[in-house]
Amino acid sequence: MSSNNDWREYTNGNVRVFINIHNGTKIRTTMDDEFSADFPESVDMKITNRCGMGCAMCHENSTSDGEHADLSNVDKTFMRTMRPHTEIAVGGGSVTSHPQIETFLQYLRDREIVANITVHERELIDNIKTIRKWIKEDLVKGIGVSIHFEFSEQVSDFARGHRNTVLHAIAGHTPMRVIDRYGKKGLKLLILGYKNWGRGTEHHAKHGKEIDEGIRETEGNIERLFKEFSVVSFDNLALRQLNVKDHVTKNVWDACYQGSDATHTMYVDMVMKEFAATSTSSERYGIKDTIDEMFAVVKGTMDHML
Repeated sequence: MSSNNDWREYTNGNVRVFINIHNGTKIRTTMDDEFSADFPESVDMKITNRCGMGCAMCHENSTSDGEHADLSNVDKTFMRTMRPHTEIAVGGGSVTSHPQIETFLQYLRDREIVANITVHERELIDNIKTIRKWIKEDLVKGIGVSIHFEFSEQVSDFARGHRNTVLHAIAGHTPMRVIDRYGKKGLKLLILGYKNWGRGTEHHAKHGKEIDEGIRETEGNIERLFKEFSVVSFDNLALRQLNVKDHVTKNVWDACYQGSDATHTMYVDMVMKEFAATSTSSERYGIKDTIDEMFAVVKGTMDHML
């Protein structure tokens, strides 16, 4: 159970941000007609390109001999300008493969930055003791687990035991039969759009018909999924691919839609020392001295398509 002590508040431009550090709930309010942030409230951060899973649709092109980012002196980089209570989605590649990952998570905890990690389902199973240790030591607030072609009882049990776990399904890739197996267990689900980027481009060229059919099948089950998971959320790409706006009321949309990419979010590749609006943005820029400078470059660059 969360309490009032779990809530944190900060101001970002004309936005008042309330975030519950226990369960991840975020509320954004403004007195103006539009939200205008001065810095990112959430950063998608790649810390390694090493991963041995070999997923055919990997938009990051991660490989078993991929490079790790140097995280040894992060406080001498733009990281020192990150505000407390902002969120970082730490990903890769395989985050657990990075030799400096625990030290990095300790740094984020000490700075009161909300650290979430994303792992492949097999990565979770292979490193379950370590990840449980990170949760116990408050190094990680949320865990995203990518689910793929088969249901895993271990993943399901972990998600039931750790309420800040969110299952990540990819529209057109994760079969509905697998998503359904995780349903009716009180679990949280995030549906990501299929990224036609990196290895995902070649994979779609070979299997585009099946992927597109899978996207339509997922869309056809959205309203049922709302009833079978405690939370169902979407990234902006999935909102478009699945036409989610057509499956919710205007009141729900207005209350839940957080805005376009790069209005209060951005992407940082610590391996290549680049940043961008999103992980699939073709426009990349060299990392600057402060997070505010970087955000100013990408802010508002994405189309307001929703």
